[in-house]
Amino acid sequence: MSTSKRETLGYSISNHSFGTNGDLVIEKLKKQGKEFYFRKTNFITTIICDGENMVIPDRKSHFNPKQLWVFSKVKYDVKKFLSNNPDWEPLTRMEVNRTNYDYDSSYGTITGTDIDSAYWTIAHNCGYISQYAYEKAAHRQYKVARLAALAVLGRKTYFHKMQSDGLMVKNAVTFEPEDIQLYAVYRDIRYRCFAHMGDLADLLGDDFEAYRTDCIYYRDTIENRKKVYEYLDYHGFTYKQLEYGGEGTDNSLGKKSLR
Repeated sequence: MSTSKRETLGYSISNHSFGTNGDLVIEKLKKQGKEFYFRKTNFITTIICDGENMVIPDRKSHFNPKQLWVFSKVKYDVKKFLSNNPDWEPLTRMEVNRTNYDYDSSYGTITGTDIDSAYWTIAHNCGYISQYAYEKAAHRQYKVARLAALAVLGRKTYFHKMQSDGLMVKNAVTFEPEDIQLYAVYRDIRYRCFAHMGDLADLLGDDFEAYRTDCIYYRDTIENRKKVYEYLDYHGFTYKQLEYGGEGTDNSLGKKSLR
């Protein structure tokens, strides 16, 4: 569209509403006979009414609306990468989970190593996001924003319209159509994560038990931990070691977690 969201939906101010329930605000405006636009995600509810853009975080998601800059920055960086690399192609599909059904559990114990901020680190290592974005959003408080900013790449952006009579017009305004290339980058990030898990599984051989997205489980020996740590260090990951019956601990090589 040639006009901006602000111009199209007619608002001049934006507010972040903490401690408010987005659904309750929508119902209140309906009862008042207001006409407004709204959009709901897993993290925030956006309501535009009477010239005001209200951004209401979902209290369960712990998302801070002041971190919305991460979304625009990630999108900008990825678009720049694609523009500079017109021949880029995503990795082929990989398994999100894998289990060694032949694992011999008759001896030893199983431990797990969980990669910190796996998708974010891969996005940086591949050049999809800038050093600035990577470092500024590296703090644990940005965890939800990091994941969401990558997950929404390429998705359609639209607003529903609530009419004054209480009837809703779905997808009344669409600002950005689905972008297959942007979504392909997110898919590539996920597949690269699973590929790393597959590489670790091959390194561990018969001592590999399973992996789940960005966490790998295996027979707990000094040699196996060394294999996993050296591989992850080489590829620039930080990680934590899972201790059953307790909290995860940072790895023995002294790396600090980004979470």
